[in-house]
Amino acid sequence: MNAQALAHTPSLTSPSAANEAASADAGIAGQVLMSLCFRAEDVQAMSLARRWTAAAMDELNDLARLTDPLNDEAAEASLRQAIAENPCEVRAFADLTELLSRQGRHEDALEVVDQALGWCSDVALLQLQAGRVLSAAGRSVQALSAYQRALALDATLADAHYELGLLYEDMGEPRLSARHFRAYSRVTQQPTQQVTVN
Repeated sequence: MNAQALAHTPSLTSPSAANEAASADAGIAGQVLMSLCFRAEDVQAMSLARRWTAAAMDELNDLARLTDPLNDEAAEASLRQAIAENPCEVRAFADLTELLSRQGRHEDALEVVDQALGWCSDVALLQLQAGRVLSAAGRSVQALSAYQRALALDATLADAHYELGLLYEDMGEPRLSARHFRAYSRVTQQPTQQVTVN
């Protein structure tokens, strides 16, 4: 081959212009693809952050509502009205007793418990809430009885097992505490099964 022919023959060691363009395009395409992937991850991360922020704001709003003394009076009146209209309204009963207990008005909360149980002693969730109020007031023996009545009415009431576990732990009864914590675990893992405490 002569020198002129060699000058026009592509070298095996240097890529041709077409190969260079293809490599450049592939590099750019790769960068664009990576950019899109990062953007998709960013979008997902931002979406998750917004949900967390929204959830945090909801919690802060709930906390502000719970600690606002002006709203406490209105909330108490509203809850008492709801209970007067339907004495077995579990949510209103639970909210009212929690409100009163949080304010340190345990005797008022206990009075509400007595009133509700007088009307609806066969409602397991009311018995559970009664146990919570009694426990907060330092009446452990009565709280135990309320939790046990709740479980007698509904053996799958996981929160009653949990509360009994805590109460027995406070009373220095580790075996009984562990028994109810195990029952709580079984109930929460298999909510459709009846659980017996041995």
